[in-house]
Amino acid sequence: MSEIIVNKLIKMEEYISELEEFKPETYKEYKNDQLKRYAIERLIQLIIDLALDVNNVLIKRSDHYPAQDYYSSFLELVELEILPEEFARDIAPSTGIRNRLVHEYEKVNDKVVYQNLDKLVKYYLDYIK
Repeated sequence: MSEIIVNKLIKMEEYISELEEFKPETYKEYKNDQLKRYAIERLIQLIIDLALDVNNVLIKRSDHYPAQDYYSSFLELVELEILPEEFARDIAPSTGIRNRLVHEYEKVNDKVVYQNLDKLVKYYLDYIK
């Protein structure tokens, strides 16, 4: 595995640890602490962006055409026999959360973000493995 990929995965693991530290016990705490909410949202974006970078490096090194979009980049890794298909289909939708956080296509639904924190942590820890 290349040094570039290893460094991105190490950084991702650091961000995941920070995300776990920041996560409030209840949704009410999450909703009422704007600064913590923004920090969590930024960490989610950074984690997903790192995975997308890794996906693109792996795709490029395999002499495949670049993925059409972020979601598809996870599915491309199935074709390259890097990720199992079920896992790729589970993690790929997280790109939608990333897009909403970055581009604010619609108002961010705090409840959806909070309810998916544990799932995101699990997916991206599995991704690192």
